[in-house]
Amino acid sequence: MRYSNRLFLLLVPLLFSVQLFAEQKQLVILHTNDFHGHISQENEYAGAARIAALVKETRARYPGVLVLDGGDKISGTPVSTMFKGVPIFEVLNEVGYDAGALGNHEFDHGYEQIRKFRDIANYPILAANAFGPDGALIADAPSLITTINGIRIGIIGLTTETTPYIIIPAGNEGISFAPAAEMLRAMVTALRPQVDLLLVVSHVGHEEEQALAQDIEGIDVIIGGHSHTKVLPPVKVGDTYVAQAGYYGAYVGKIELTVDTESNSMTTFKGTLIPAADLPPPDKKVERLVKRWEKKVARKVDFKIGTAARDYSKVEMQPFLQKILANATGADFGYYNMGGIRDTLRKGPITARQIWNVEPFSNQLVTVTAKGSIIKAMLAPEEFQAKRVASLDDNELYTVATSDFVAAQAKKVAGDALLVEYKSMLMRDVLIDYIKEHGLQIESLEAESD
Repeated sequence: MRYSNRLFLLLVPLLFSVQLFAEQKQLVILHTNDFHGHISQENEYAGAARIAALVKETRARYPGVLVLDGGDKISGTPVSTMFKGVPIFEVLNEVGYDAGALGNHEFDHGYEQIRKFRDIANYPILAANAFGPDGALIADAPSLITTINGIRIGIIGLTTETTPYIIIPAGNEGISFAPAAEMLRAMVTALRPQVDLLLVVSHVGHEEEQALAQDIEGIDVIIGGHSHTKVLPPVKVGDTYVAQAGYYGAYVGKIELTVDTESNSMTTFKGTLIPAADLPPPDKKVERLVKRWEKKVARKVDFKIGTAARDYSKVEMQPFLQKILANATGADFGYYNMGGIRDTLRKGPITARQIWNVEPFSNQLVTVTAKGSIIKAMLAPEEFQAKRVASLDDNELYTVATSDFVAAQAKKVAGDALLVEYKSMLMRDVLIDYIKEHGLQIESLEAESD
């Protein structure tokens, strides 16, 4: 009898630890954001085939893997622009995503094109706060609940409510966006009791995502996007971790966590970013698909137009690009918004493809004429040369060369006070033609400004 009691006392801790172990479930989350059409491996960008190889390798190693994307899959490369985003969704299907957020650049070809993206994608595109003119959701769903490795996971999608102010108006008439915080709070209240782990795939920007984590309880992890922020390691705000993996596939985020499915709580968390250089060799199937699509555009973009003596940042390129626009139109000066410069120029031969990467949106060149007070408001002084803005006379008329996107946004505010003249030339073609004829004269421009 004493022996059996002793055996029982020895077995109790063992049984208790087995029970605890059974309740702890492991999950690995791989995440990307702001891919912007970079399906090919290039420079510091991994390309879809290497990301797909990482997903396959990770799924073979761990019992529970979730793959998420924070939005803006398209717009940034010729293959995306020429085919209105379709190849990007076809290629990313092969990566193995479980869900993704709807980004603002998914609206670059009009919101109706998102229906085609949804038809192509073999995973749900989520956004709880984006609505069409009829009031219906533009995305597949506001959220989803899925079970992976015994963990009930809720995933809520969000898109930045500033989208109407940063997309082309044409093709996006009548769409609307509910405030992200308001919608998220309601969604968390509804989903939290149903799941062990609650995640958000968000395309609202890192600072805004931290504010959401601060203000709304009950979220375990926010997988972010939109601000192109390299967050290493994920930031903990209250009880919520906020992650983001840079842009263009230069990094893939990896999160390892455990969940107690009895208490419905996350018990451990570790997050990092994997640089593109450390990813496994390309998945051959995905690599072949990428090459098939890139072959369709190579003849139009893979030819030399000039040479760069060194690397040039986006900030260094801005005044040069503005000078080209002014020269092409005879305007008083040019304005190239920093948000429209999507890549840098690197030392060596400059190809047309690189200019497509710098200006991927097929924006049209326009001139706008208005009084100085209107032009000052349009030029976003925080991005523009302060001396030039200060020199403008509020009552004098000025003509500025810029993009139809900038003009359309300014027109919303200025109305008939802004005269817009379309030049029937794409910004990208103007840049390519100028560099072919005159070369890259950034140094001479810098000397002039000194």
